[in-house]
Amino acid sequence: MLLTKKLRICPSSEQAHVLWNLSEKCRFLYNFSLQERKEDWKLQQQKPKDDRNYTNYLKQSKTLPSIKQKYP
Repeated sequence: MLLTKKLRICPSSEQAHVLWNLSEKCRFLYNFSLQERKEDWKLQQQKPKDDRNYTNYLKQSKTLPSIKQKYP
């Protein structure tokens, strides 16, 4: 049974540059979001259990447009 198909790309230097920039932006966004969640988790641990309100995907996705404008 064939489950996957390997595909090799040979991008031009310009395409490789674009792909590299895209991967850097994705890495930056992931690390930024992870750091935000870690900091929020530490802050929430200091609150009583009933008052905790953790950062989740919905909260972070609402701030995504402003982050994209700040870091194009």
